[in-house]
Amino acid sequence: MLIENISLNRRQFLSGVLSTGAFVVASRLLPDDLHAQTAAAVFNTKADTAALHPSVYLGIEPNGTVFIVTHRSEMGTGIRTSLPLVAADELDADWSRCRIEQGVGDTRYGDQNTDGSRSIRDFYDAFRVAGASARSMLMSAAAAQWNVPVTELGTTGHTVVHVKTGRKIGYGELVPAAAKLPVSAKETLKFKPKAAWKFVGKERPIYDLNNIATGKAEFGLDVYRDGMVFASIEHPPVLGGTVKTLDDKDALTVKGVSQTVTLDTIKPPVLFQALGGVAVVGTSTWAVLSGRKKLKVDWNDGPHASYTSEPFKAAMIEKVKQHVAHRMVTREREKLGVAAPKPTPIGHSTAALVLAGLSGFSIGVLVLFIAGILISRLGS
Repeated sequence: MLIENISLNRRQFLSGVLSTGAFVVASRLLPDDLHAQTAAAVFNTKADTAALHPSVYLGIEPNGTVFIVTHRSEMGTGIRTSLPLVAADELDADWSRCRIEQGVGDTRYGDQNTDGSRSIRDFYDAFRVAGASARSMLMSAAAAQWNVPVTELGTTGHTVVHVKTGRKIGYGELVPAAAKLPVSAKETLKFKPKAAWKFVGKERPIYDLNNIATGKAEFGLDVYRDGMVFASIEHPPVLGGTVKTLDDKDALTVKGVSQTVTLDTIKPPVLFQALGGVAVVGTSTWAVLSGRKKLKVDWNDGPHASYTSEPFKAAMIEKVKQHVAHRMVTREREKLGVAAPKPTPIGHSTAALVLAGLSGFSIGVLVLFIAGILISRLGS
């Protein structure tokens, strides 16, 4: 997320970027190589600068290397590998010649929230189109070079093949000519039939599994910049609670703790807002965690002070009694001309569980002040 031309004081800034249960890192110094990072590392991927670049998700170099950008975060499910495999399959690529790049926060990639089991559902088509577009352009370039109809061509393993004569040419050799062609329109693309899929639906190891297993992979908590500070938040024990009184004297005596910041609580609707509380800021994770333990906070629990599980459970049971699911089934069966069975009431309940990560969340915040204007870039 890029925030430009917004003047914020220190408290407003911290209140906006400190999120639930997060360790926060913030760089206060302007990097010496800012312009190089902006041009190459922050905005441009190797896919962007590749000779053939039909999609924000994919690029191919004349040496045949395919760069595929994944804009989803790896959380152990393999999604960082799965979406690139969709593009590689439709490209008919040699997987050993594909390189996965992590996309930065950028609206051109579309939604980048890795949650809700939505990555494949939401972006299967986009990555399939990316691969098919590149394959179509490479085939068109080969058809022009051989002076044959494109309908006589096929592809296999990073190669375009003239079916009648058996002639072959590698993708890399075709890149310069293909790059001069217009990107194929989606409605003109011919996708591979399911029977021809090589990667989709097949077992594949996670792309960087070895690095993850051996501790070489970089995660949000591995981020470090000169001048960086850390923060940890003491959240209110009740949703919507606020700080009544704060005694941070002992916290400020901890070596490495520089300050505390009181954060505003949420305002309905809750959605993905930060929960508020007190942030402890310092020079290391250990310092802020130690300082946070020494905070003395008296909380105002707010409108949910008397909220308990029983009324919530009763409301849920009442909702179930309305037979919403049964009505949906009835409508579907009526469409098929099948009589709907009489509902049989069955009750089952389980305790409400907290959907929390098994490991700590982190957010890295690069903070730049240019001519009095705050420009920040976030990356989790």
